[in-house]
Amino acid sequence: MNRPFHLVVALSAVILCSFAPSHCTAALPVCGSIEPEGKHVALASMRIKTPVYFMRREGQFLKADLTNQSSKHLAEHGFGNGVSMTQSANGRWISYLGVRAGGTRMQYWLFDRQTDSIRLVYEHPTFGARAPSFSPDSKYLVIGVSTDPRRPDAEGGLFLFDAATLRRTKLKLPVSIPEKEIGTSTMWSEDGSELLILVRSMLHNGYEVPIEYLSYRPASKSLEKVAGRFESQSARRAFLRNGKEIPLFEDLLPRSARAPKSEDSPGGTWHAFVENKAGSEQYVLKIRNRNGMTKTVAGIGVAYCGHMLISGWLDEDHLVIRHRFDQHLVYEASSGKMAELPGELKTSESFTW
Repeated sequence: MNRPFHLVVALSAVILCSFAPSHCTAALPVCGSIEPEGKHVALASMRIKTPVYFMRREGQFLKADLTNQSSKHLAEHGFGNGVSMTQSANGRWISYLGVRAGGTRMQYWLFDRQTDSIRLVYEHPTFGARAPSFSPDSKYLVIGVSTDPRRPDAEGGLFLFDAATLRRTKLKLPVSIPEKEIGTSTMWSEDGSELLILVRSMLHNGYEVPIEYLSYRPASKSLEKVAGRFESQSARRAFLRNGKEIPLFEDLLPRSARAPKSEDSPGGTWHAFVENKAGSEQYVLKIRNRNGMTKTVAGIGVAYCGHMLISGWLDEDHLVIRHRFDQHLVYEASSGKMAELPGELKTSESFTW
């Protein structure tokens, strides 16, 4: 998945702070102060019904009620490291992984928003873990694990899980690289019909690392070799069929880590976008309705912070915007008022809705 350089730098700084708080002062770029246009009010007065799910650093998974300013504990994992979280496109599933404090196994969990239930999907020795990803239709969860050379008995491989049943399919990859050396990176095609797999040797120490490109179609359970290329300017690899690039689907990060350039409210009433006029250092966040009426939400004078203003719409009326790297505000489109998210969300490992 590609992300602009400014976002990669910014999120890298946030990750560094998660693991080494003492370095935060040096790591986080100074964004300056956001200049909100609206009046600040209490969040509870906005009567937001959308629940927000978040993970505390110590591995507590919770569901927040923004109106009542309360949280419901969903799971207590006791993770001893940072947690990686992703979500499905249809909004039903959230998956995350972590290692329990003092433990030696990486655990992959799946949360179902429809039932508020959590299931352990898979676990393995901590070596070679990769963040899980969902198919565009939200039916499948993909987990890729490299074999731990220190634990030859430990199972590695590329696994496809049915999200509803957790039925597991291990893909047998037709490549020349020995199975015990295989490391994989995966992307889904934009239409969701195929899982695109980059396979490389994890033990190859030479400059030219063996790489092979594959496509797997869940509907027909068929694997085929495809072509690929590395684009140095954008630092990305492309998958090709008959000389044409296969359009890719981007995995959905948790909302606390997203930074879209623009975003429509769920029903299309509002369009949020960041405006930066040529020759100006000021980045201005605005919203526009279907009739073309535009409102200014906030402005900021630093480029990488300006690019990261939008986090997403909670519902048709409430837009979450990022203030610096550790604060989020909620803007109410109908009234022009602004409120802060609760402190426990701002200090959480990550959150989404």
